[in-house]
Amino acid sequence: MSILARLPWLAALLFLPSLTAGDLRDHPTLRTVRSTSGQFLVGVPADLSEAPSRSTNSAHVELSPHTLVVSCERIKQMLLRELGLPDYWFHPIHVLVNPTMASGEPPVIGVRLLSNSWQYRVDVPRWIEPQKLVRGIVQVLFLELANRTAGSRSAEIPLWLTEGFSQHLAASSTADLVVGHPSLTINGVQVRWQNRPPTVREPLRAVRERLQEYAAFSFTRMGEIDPTQLSEETWKTFQASSHLLVNQLLTLPNARAQLGAMLAQLPHHLNWQIAFLNAFHQQFPRMLDVEKWWSVVLVHFSGLDSANAWSLEVALHKLHQTINPPVLISLNPEELPRRANLSLQDIIDRFDYLRQRILLQDVIRQLRFLRTLTPPSAVSLLDDYRRTLEDYLERRDRAGTARSLPGLPPLNSDRLVQEIIGKLDSLDQYRAELAARPAPASTAATQ
Repeated sequence: MSILARLPWLAALLFLPSLTAGDLRDHPTLRTVRSTSGQFLVGVPADLSEAPSRSTNSAHVELSPHTLVVSCERIKQMLLRELGLPDYWFHPIHVLVNPTMASGEPPVIGVRLLSNSWQYRVDVPRWIEPQKLVRGIVQVLFLELANRTAGSRSAEIPLWLTEGFSQHLAASSTADLVVGHPSLTINGVQVRWQNRPPTVREPLRAVRERLQEYAAFSFTRMGEIDPTQLSEETWKTFQASSHLLVNQLLTLPNARAQLGAMLAQLPHHLNWQIAFLNAFHQQFPRMLDVEKWWSVVLVHFSGLDSANAWSLEVALHKLHQTINPPVLISLNPEELPRRANLSLQDIIDRFDYLRQRILLQDVIRQLRFLRTLTPPSAVSLLDDYRRTLEDYLERRDRAGTARSLPGLPPLNSDRLVQEIIGKLDSLDQYRAELAARPAPASTAATQ
């Protein structure tokens, strides 16, 4: 799947020089329909046939002006309900059914500032997958909400927020968010038959299954990913992680008001993390507090019971692999890099901080996942490794990336490195003692 097919609302964020307030309504070759709230103005070329057409993809729905305007309003009302916001708006959103776009092509979002007013336009094909349309409309609605307090700089909506809410709305809605073109005519009335899922269901079932099989993204990594570099399987894991994150954020006290405050602050900061911490400062004074909360969420959500956990021997073997990750090293400049497994102590002592930080963050993420399958007898050891690394990264960020040169007095970073290496040596010693203990008779008999 191409990146444009996966992330249309980000990859196709454009500034449209011809976009004006009356662009669709006053265009002589367009037929337009306005939504009930007045915010959406949907247009189609006047020469576009109103007769239903066909698509070779059964997952596509056909869009017409009247069904599209209903879909936009449904998505908007669901989003406002989840955010606890009233139905009022500042800027209109123009939506155009563009016959030049190929079936299934993702929406194209245009935004620009004109005479102190933000203008929005969304181009969509006649045939589209429902989830793509939901993503596009959620993205432009977030932009309209955030830019109400913006100056000359448009807000940048974090990917996890758009994707998480798109998944959340689709999973929690008891009605179709996207209405397709009617396909039958009965007594002069066009109708479309559909099978609705049961009202009682588990919206997060697919997320749970995904995160039990694949390690979830850490909160920090969700904000740092380059989606163009993700494989299809990794993208699905990101979707599941984002869905769960939004779902769990909405359970926090006063979360809806805080999400609204975050959106309002996005145009005024160069990165979304500052806006997030400002809005959720009561729960999360620091980014580390967010990671700790998210770690607990993942353990409780995707954890398995002790009957399904690994044996102690298997868990310790997995732990050994995790804390001795494979890395590329060169013994001298003339040799090509080779892959080798290095201990955490070697990585911390030998690598420059920027490189080791990336490696250690990945180890922390894997330790969180291992916890869900680790027997109770080894869980505390696993947590001690993870907390030691988290503490090191937090303190090293403050101490600085530089190390002292040979022969010079040690810096704070040097003392910290030696302290952490000592703690890791102690944990390794305890791990060896735990592995050497004889297994309980009942356990040994069943393995």
